[in-house]
Amino acid sequence: MWAVLRSPTTRTAALRVFSTFHPLKVASRTIQAKKCIEALQKSTHDKLWTLVVALWSANKTPELSRALHENGLSMNNYNEWRHILAENDITKAVSLIEQRGYKVKPADVNTEDCNQNIARLPDLPSWVVLYLVGYKVRTPAHASGPLMDLVYSHLDGAPVQVQGPLLILTTVHLARFNLLLPLRRIVESFLSIPLLQPSVEFNLFLRAMSCIPYRSVENANNIVSIVRAMDARQLKLQPETYDALLNDRFLTLQLTKFLRERMVREGYTPKAAQLEAYLRFFAKDGAIHNAKDYFDAIHYRTTEQDPPSEPVHPSQNPQYRANTLFLGAHEDRASAFKFLRDLRVEGPSEAKPSSRPATERRVSHLVHKRNADIYDFTAALSVAAKDLTTNSKQLVKIFQRMMLTVRPTVATYTIMIRGLLLRKDPHNAVRHWNLLLKTGLTIDKMALTAGLQAVTKIGHPHAAFALLEKYAKRPRDGDEVIDEFRSPHPVQLTPVSMNDFLVALNRIARPDVVFKMWDHMPDLYGIYPNSETLSIVLQSARLACKLDDSFSGTVAELALRNPFRKRKPQGVLSREDAVLSVESVLGQKNLKKYQSSIWNDQTPFDAARKLFLQALFGMDTSGRLLEIQPPANAVRDSFDADASPGIGFPSLRTRTYQFIPPPDLYLLSPTTQEKKPHFPQIVVTNANCFNYITLLGLSNASSSHVGEIPLVLAWMRALSIQPSNSTLAVALMLWYEVSVQAPLVEKLSGGPERGEYARLVEWVRGWVGDYRVPDAQLLAKWGGIIRKMRTSGEGR
Repeated sequence: MWAVLRSPTTRTAALRVFSTFHPLKVASRTIQAKKCIEALQKSTHDKLWTLVVALWSANKTPELSRALHENGLSMNNYNEWRHILAENDITKAVSLIEQRGYKVKPADVNTEDCNQNIARLPDLPSWVVLYLVGYKVRTPAHASGPLMDLVYSHLDGAPVQVQGPLLILTTVHLARFNLLLPLRRIVESFLSIPLLQPSVEFNLFLRAMSCIPYRSVENANNIVSIVRAMDARQLKLQPETYDALLNDRFLTLQLTKFLRERMVREGYTPKAAQLEAYLRFFAKDGAIHNAKDYFDAIHYRTTEQDPPSEPVHPSQNPQYRANTLFLGAHEDRASAFKFLRDLRVEGPSEAKPSSRPATERRVSHLVHKRNADIYDFTAALSVAAKDLTTNSKQLVKIFQRMMLTVRPTVATYTIMIRGLLLRKDPHNAVRHWNLLLKTGLTIDKMALTAGLQAVTKIGHPHAAFALLEKYAKRPRDGDEVIDEFRSPHPVQLTPVSMNDFLVALNRIARPDVVFKMWDHMPDLYGIYPNSETLSIVLQSARLACKLDDSFSGTVAELALRNPFRKRKPQGVLSREDAVLSVESVLGQKNLKKYQSSIWNDQTPFDAARKLFLQALFGMDTSGRLLEIQPPANAVRDSFDADASPGIGFPSLRTRTYQFIPPPDLYLLSPTTQEKKPHFPQIVVTNANCFNYITLLGLSNASSSHVGEIPLVLAWMRALSIQPSNSTLAVALMLWYEVSVQAPLVEKLSGGPERGEYARLVEWVRGWVGDYRVPDAQLLAKWGGIIRKMRTSGEGR
């Protein structure tokens, strides 16, 4: 189900040259769900799924009639729901069902009176629910809204044989749209409901989760929790499940090690393709010793146990693929090119299997090639590009010599561009980007991302945006004719691609463009922000606050406070208006210079703060975070402000910081007033909290909110967000600046040990333990970094 090894979306472009699976794009709509339904039909042998499949091809009347009959239904039953089943999307279908008086929303989100009314509503037939869930979810808004409402309105009353599969099918949609917050709820529900066929349903649920478009610690944690639940029930992972989980765009180091230990514990012998997945992961991360274990295993398996016939193409030979992958694992240019020369020795290898551990023996079972091919050269170039002892001039020479022997691919050019960017040589990178365009090769996601970075870093962000408009896939590309000014092969970008572009914009001090892209990238390119995007925007806000401490920035902020000024219209914009909005700060043919970062009629600090709080509180729609009080209080508004009056006199101490949430902290359902997250695809991380704390402590605009620093730590604790040492250290250093008084005042207040700084330190100790409290050396290090960030804007 859902393929074996997917094309990696990682930094090492060379490792995608042998990928045999092309990830299903979000625009593929029902394809993944359709495959899931087919797998449920095959695995469960339930006639209900035969009916759901028959409904999808309802023009085949004999098959539909037979499927209805097998489920105790008639054509009259089908005709009753026919018009609803024919609706284009789940939102329209659910609206019509609600008008008929059926239950389509969960009762627990309503008031008690509403609950009683909903309890009296009739339940939908399961076959109708499964069909709508399977085939009518088109967008992230469909998945996080009406899909979740419909599923949870039906789950408790559904037959046992429907409950698990219903959650599996829902997971496919949430995963393909990367909706991590709703996925948390689905995982919890799946682990608590009765399952008719536990082994089948657990394995299918894990495969559904592998539809996630890119890796995240959150999803890896979900996988681990599910597999541990399988351990408790003595259930095994099926080979197809290992295949799904070992896809490169999905793996994290934690999950890789967990699956490897699981295979050993179960006595499972991995297939060659699974060994290749491990090799690809460790090679990409530069873990050459781990990679060598799997490299040797692949050669041993295919040489000794199943000798392959001569392939038509090197990509069909697992040994050749292993050679190329292992070549990319080398840490320096010299060792990589030595290995490349070894591959070119004529004749088959005579090496014998060795009894010594893989980490101690030389490369065994090496399958040689008469001539190295572009895949090998590309892998060697990737090592040279990562080896910073190779300068730009040397890298260009290597590339030029390669061009005399083989024809570079898109991946080869991409590695070259990224290598030059890594060496802070953007002009040379742009030159190679232009060479790539002249070849006529089809631009892919990674190449376009590298091109965007290069063009932006030479100071032409307006040209980079024009590249986006030309090459990036748009949400409705399947329904529109692509004009002559656009690529005939539009590229589906991801948040990872967009994040690289946004970082490049920050590097050239254009936070205003970052803010515009945050607003419009969902409508322009179907890209929704993730937790890394949120960190970038918080960094942009800190940069914008620094840039706007200028004459033009002050004028813009004064204009913002003018009660008679014309307000910008809010709401959904057409695509043309969204493009014009971005071009209003960038320019079109000629670059516009930076003016200010006023963002949706707010200062950059206020706008970014609201985004962070919406994302954070979206993880807790119960509202318990609003009840948390700060563990310590500030005595001044900023690091260079005077202390508050009354310090030293208990009756006149500063009051506890009062957190006032923005009015639109949650999205409210128009019918039930249920609180929903603004950003269901964002799970706030330690990195987000780190960047928010630095925004609070380093921005002049944040003086009234500096008391929020301890509160952020308290929110992290409540949400089980594990803080890094850097987050604790920067929080304590910034807190020290606003909570410590002069020695005499400290003495009058009862000594330093009774001060607000000491209170926070003790609270942190109670949270993370003595061993995690930052020591003097770490605090001094971050004190220096903070001073540098304040004076130069660096350290971002």
